[in-house]
Amino acid sequence: MPSAEEQMLIAEKVRSGEYFREARSMYDLSVHDPMADRYLYVFVTALSLLIFLIAFIAAQELYPLQRSIPFIVKTDDIVDELPRIHNLITKSGESPSDAVLRFLVDNYVIFREEYDIDHLDRDMSGVAGQSTPALFKLYQRAINPSNPESPIALYQRHSRRIITIESERRQPDDPSAMRVIYEATVDTYDDTRIDIKKSRWQADIAFNYGGVALDEKTGKVKPLQFVVTRYRNKRIQD
Repeated sequence: MPSAEEQMLIAEKVRSGEYFREARSMYDLSVHDPMADRYLYVFVTALSLLIFLIAFIAAQELYPLQRSIPFIVKTDDIVDELPRIHNLITKSGESPSDAVLRFLVDNYVIFREEYDIDHLDRDMSGVAGQSTPALFKLYQRAINPSNPESPIALYQRHSRRIITIESERRQPDDPSAMRVIYEATVDTYDDTRIDIKKSRWQADIAFNYGGVALDEKTGKVKPLQFVVTRYRNKRIQD
């Protein structure tokens, strides 16, 4: 119990209003200050989480720790010609080796049969890299401008020939041969209109193909071997 002097001091503070000012100060100290500290803790926690997230994303960008090999892609229209990765296996149950073979055969037919003056060097390099020397000489003779049937003589700069693969099938009597059916579209440009002609063709291809295999020592894929040894082409529908 407070003494008489303490009671008189409290009564004096009540009369002067100092008692209530002290009570309000104590209330602010006990209630409002922790609320301000709580908001500060929430802000510091949110800032820490943001810093951690940025640091985590930056660390993720460091992996995998391997050397990036740059390559150059020539393009006239980056929107239409932007390189994209597609799954080669489009048939249920098809092995990766067969899918790669189908892609190589289709690609060879496109290199050999399409014509675009802007891509002629690329197509010739593709045929040269996947043909035997004797077969490539026949190809060079066929596209020589002195040959009236050469696409260079026929189409020059006013036309282009686009190849669309329709089907490919392994020959039952020869596992190292394949028959490809494709559509050829010839676009001819002049000052007034565009003339489009379509035809269907059949290409019979014989090849040496090593298949997709792993090296038992290194566990890496062995270098792929694909060489076309024979190529025959004929029109089947105008």
